[in-house]
Amino acid sequence: MPQNLDSVLTHLEARLRTSTYDDRTGNGLLVRGRPLVQRLGAALNTSFVTIDNAVAAGVDLLLVHHPSWPSIDLHLHPPKLDRLHATQLSLYAAHEALDRAPTDSVGALLARRIDLTLEREGGDDLVIGIAPSLTFEVWTALVADRLGTPIRAWPNNPHFRRVAVVPGGGGSTDYVARAIGLGCDTFLTGEGSLYTELFARECGVSLVLASHSATELSAVCALAASTAHELVLDWVPIEGDTHITGGGRAPIEHSPRAG
Repeated sequence: MPQNLDSVLTHLEARLRTSTYDDRTGNGLLVRGRPLVQRLGAALNTSFVTIDNAVAAGVDLLLVHHPSWPSIDLHLHPPKLDRLHATQLSLYAAHEALDRAPTDSVGALLARRIDLTLEREGGDDLVIGIAPSLTFEVWTALVADRLGTPIRAWPNNPHFRRVAVVPGGGGSTDYVARAIGLGCDTFLTGEGSLYTELFARECGVSLVLASHSATELSAVCALAASTAHELVLDWVPIEGDTHITGGGRAPIEHSPRAG
C-alpha cells in the first residue's frame, strides 16, 4: 500500500536524524516529488543515468548517498534538479547521516561484510574492527570476493589485527594518521591517491583500496530494504554508472607491452 511521502520522511528522520547535520545539501529531502510513495530506489550517485533508470523502474523516492552538490556538479547541478522535478521523482540524500549513524552506518555494515568484529561504531566516519584469524593475503582475497570487486593491497605491516575502515573516498593522510593513532595496523578505504600509498608505506600501516562504489553502495541498499520492509513498500537497487574510477573497469584499459 502506498505511503504518504511525509510519513516516509518522518520514518527516515527518526532513524538518520538528518536535521541535526549542518549540510542540508547532503542530508534529507532535496527534491519533493509526487505525494505518495510505493517504490523506493537505492543508488550511490545522483547522476543522469541514475535518475533516468529510477524513473524507468517506477521509483517514487530515490535514496542516494551522494547528492548533486553544486560545488562538484557545477553547471550540471541545475539540470539534474530540473529532471527530477519534471519526472516528479523525490530525492533523499543520506551522506553524513548514514556515514555516522549510531548503528548500521556505512562503515559498520562494510566491516561486518568483510568479517571484521566491530570494536567501535557510531558517530564517526572511521570504524575499527578486529580481523579474523587469517593472514593478510587470505583476508584481502576474502574482501575482493565479498565486495565483488578487484582490490589493491599493500602489506606494509607484519601484524594483522586491528583494521580501520573508512568507506568511499577516505584516502586522506589525516585518516591514515588517525588509524595509526588508534593502534591500527591496517587501513581499508574505497579509493586513495599516490599520497595515501606513500604515507601508509612510510608509516608502516597496511593499505587496502576496494573502490568507492563497492564500499558504500550496499549500505544505501540496506537502508532502502529495511525502510521498505518496515513501511510495507517496494524497493529496487538502481543501476548506476559502471565506468567510474573507484568502481568497475574503464571501457578501454591498456597495459604496457612487453619487451
